[in-house]
Amino acid sequence: MNNAFRVVTKENPCPICGKTDWCMFGDRAVKCMRVESSQACLSGGWYHFYSENKIAPLYIHKRPTYVMPTKQIECEFLMSKWRSETTVFQFKICADNLGIIPEALIGLGAAYAKEYKAWAFPMKNEKEETVGIRLRNSKGDKWAVKGSRQGVFIPTQSVHRQDVIFLPEGPTDTAALLTLGLYAIGRPSCLTGNDILHKFVFLNKCFRVVIVSDNDELKQYGNKQVRPGIEGANKLKSDLKNCISTIWIPPSPAKDIREFVKMGGTKEMIESDLKSKIWSK
Repeated sequence: MNNAFRVVTKENPCPICGKTDWCMFGDRAVKCMRVESSQACLSGGWYHFYSENKIAPLYIHKRPTYVMPTKQIECEFLMSKWRSETTVFQFKICADNLGIIPEALIGLGAAYAKEYKAWAFPMKNEKEETVGIRLRNSKGDKWAVKGSRQGVFIPTQSVHRQDVIFLPEGPTDTAALLTLGLYAIGRPSCLTGNDILHKFVFLNKCFRVVIVSDNDELKQYGNKQVRPGIEGANKLKSDLKNCISTIWIPPSPAKDIREFVKMGGTKEMIESDLKSKIWSK
């Protein structure tokens, strides 16, 4: 017996008793709670098989779902407004707390959004158009301004683009690499942003890419133990088909690139380590 039974509704009443509650229907039979048949159900009611009662399987009429249109936000207008209101002192305090330099925040086009009591980072598409805004408060909570579309964290034109591009996770890790004097574009998370990055790499003829993975611990997902950062880095590497790339992980005990910088990590350390890496398409 197929156990995938669904409860009847006003739109789909029971074809046996005509009621709109208690009864259920499945792919082979109706389970009516009121009209008896030759086969009782242990959980209550009686089975009425479609073939025996000469009734057709119940067609599920679904109500059309009305989707509220997403309100489009003026991302660049908001970011420009917030940047004009952000003081040098605010940039310095935020940078000190994150273990980076203020110029890295400025290079990402960040600003303090007083309406949200959080720092705002513009998210961009492959054409470097601002399509969304990521927010991050002093507790480290992260969310997006309502109406945002997901994008990546690309530095402004004031930041010199280099031959090798680093792809870390999130805006603050991106800022940490900018602090070291490396050029970086941040992914929204370890498993997102791949499509935009692939298009960006192709449009800008970026031939050498370093995918920066978090040095995270094993986590249980169902019956499988995985390291999300490594899984995401491997997936991105397979998606970037038009360039030579490698994966770099900050050495323990640093859990991510920002911790690596806080612990005294340098550009020279990374570049030295990359010499021993295998680069491939």
